[in-house]
Amino acid sequence: MSLKENLQAAASVEIKDRNFVNHFLTFRQQRGEKISDPDVMAVAGELLSIAWRKSLKKGTSLGKFTEASMTRLSKKIADEEFESVLQHMYFDDDAKGLFQVSPEFMLFKAGSASSGNTRHVGTVLGNMLLSRPEVAPVSSENMNFLEAELLDEFQSCVSELSPPDATEDYLPFMGEVFAEDLSLLCSYPGYMMQNLKAFVGLYNFLYSAQLAMNLHSWRTEPTSKPLYFIMDTERASSERTYVREALNALLGYVGDLFPVLSALEYLNQPDNKEATRFPLWKHFQYIEKLPDEEKYELHQGLKCFLESYRTTRGREPWGGELSTPEDVFKAIVSTATEIFSQARSSQLTVNRKVVASFETEVARHFIQNRKRGGRVLIMNQDYLLLLTNLAVGNKEKLQYQQLIEEFKRRGVWFDQQSQQALIEFYERVGNLERMSDSGDAVYVRKTI
Repeated sequence: MSLKENLQAAASVEIKDRNFVNHFLTFRQQRGEKISDPDVMAVAGELLSIAWRKSLKKGTSLGKFTEASMTRLSKKIADEEFESVLQHMYFDDDAKGLFQVSPEFMLFKAGSASSGNTRHVGTVLGNMLLSRPEVAPVSSENMNFLEAELLDEFQSCVSELSPPDATEDYLPFMGEVFAEDLSLLCSYPGYMMQNLKAFVGLYNFLYSAQLAMNLHSWRTEPTSKPLYFIMDTERASSERTYVREALNALLGYVGDLFPVLSALEYLNQPDNKEATRFPLWKHFQYIEKLPDEEKYELHQGLKCFLESYRTTRGREPWGGELSTPEDVFKAIVSTATEIFSQARSSQLTVNRKVVASFETEVARHFIQNRKRGGRVLIMNQDYLLLLTNLAVGNKEKLQYQQLIEEFKRRGVWFDQQSQQALIEFYERVGNLERMSDSGDAVYVRKTI
């Protein structure tokens, strides 16, 4: 399904009684006090399946694989007592030991998400990989011969995957670095297995934050927007305006996520399972490039949608200008935020719960209350080292300012004071290199 077909259908789309967002968002409204973390293993299985374009053959299960593997190993070792040890090492406790042998076994986790939260994170992050090249899996170099047998047995369970490209990436700039970073991790299997939880958590937060900050820039393709962090050991002194204002500004943007994305659902044929879902900025750019006659047709259709949307939601007819497609897009976005900001409305309650979910589930590892300094966005040392290794990438080291630029590509910005604190941190952990023959040139080495 094309952009044109989606936009043509918008003129007669049925406006639902409920508000919903089925695409582009990794979290939904918080429904209770209990914080629901995504199942990282299930998310990672989904991501690796798409990155490698591989899946399990129909009918394959962990139970059947365990049985086949033990039969294979028993022929090699012929020792019942040792077989029992192997069963315990690799297959007991939901095969916990098996997943430490090689990331390839994570394919057993693909499609195993038992919660909506896990499915949303896996689907949205996975969409960033769909339009990018396949990544080659790299097996661990430290496997013993029995583990090599397990991996050989596993190859008979795997088939090629051709995932449908049903939802386009909303943030291409982030999709590019996400694919690069996952590919890098795949080349260091041991490091990847140790850092899967941090990797998924980091990108879940960065994607959600940059999505919120780019949502109103629908006239142009998204770019990395300034979002300032400090290290968790730094002071957030009063003159650091960017740092002290970052979180409040971000939460303001997050408050528009559910309203605008719920309106976008209607531009992407919500009742048609075959339809491709496109970002708002792609809709606008597409219609702007059309010849006048086609542009006029879609312009009229969008005006019909706007009228129906406002009427069904109990709003007065739009009183502003609607003479261009840009006017109509502005009116749709404004209507969406207006609907969700009405005092004592169910929509306002829902949206507050969505913002609460972002704070308590997605962003909680990146928010710190400094009391008099207020709440700020922080990057702790574990996330910082992971981010540094990802940013240095396949090189051994990276010039410091280039490293800062790589952080920005990923949506992480530091002010001048934090950049100085970062140098001190890298010196302390021993991965800073000052080039004696090049003045102030400073390089940062990765730790993997």
